[in-house]
Amino acid sequence: MNPVEEMSQLFIDGELGLSWSLLNSLLETDTTSTEVYGFLSDTMDNVLELWEMNRATVADEYVAAAVCKSMIATYYYQKVEKIHTHSNLSLPAAVKPRVMLLSMRNEDHAVGSIMTSFLFREFGWEACCIESNVTIDYICQYAERWKPDVIAFTTSLVSNIPAVIEYVSQLQNLTFSPTVMLGGKQTSDFDVDYYCPPNTVVIQNIVQLKSWLQNTNSRTERHGNAINRK
Repeated sequence: MNPVEEMSQLFIDGELGLSWSLLNSLLETDTTSTEVYGFLSDTMDNVLELWEMNRATVADEYVAAAVCKSMIATYYYQKVEKIHTHSNLSLPAAVKPRVMLLSMRNEDHAVGSIMTSFLFREFGWEACCIESNVTIDYICQYAERWKPDVIAFTTSLVSNIPAVIEYVSQLQNLTFSPTVMLGGKQTSDFDVDYYCPPNTVVIQNIVQLKSWLQNTNSRTERHGNAINRK
């Protein structure tokens, strides 16, 4: 059994303590947060594959997701926050750059949103996550109050591409002109760039997001698609 398979079973069994011990045994001095998040993502993908093969239930998947979310938060507060020295971390919350993370209706990406929010926090951003059952109208109302610098959301369903276009259009009509960021499986499998305005940032994976954060960390800049697709 490889580490992903072993972690998957611990997640399904609800073994948070053993999961944390396994993760710690895999960490090396130079292990990055993106590598850890990638490993946890692979673990959840494996849980989904087990469900597709009828070797795990929907309940198992929910238990695994709960353990994974706890792992992400524990890893950040026990490992990342203590060693990261980004200048924005010491700023008051009121002046830090802000990101708002969304899940589209009919899609639940809570684990991915939490993971992404902690990567933003690692680079000194304030982050909030909005669940998938919130309509775009309420999202826009909240955004007008909080005024995030970046609004990010993901899609994994081809059937949601028309909704993606609607989301991007409404978000880019907000009065304070936030950067709109789109990620998820369909950014790799489908040419969403063609349907999005040129000032939309399209991110295919967490490594690209880290690259974007390393090169973009200002409340005054506005960005188009800063990632060169390879």
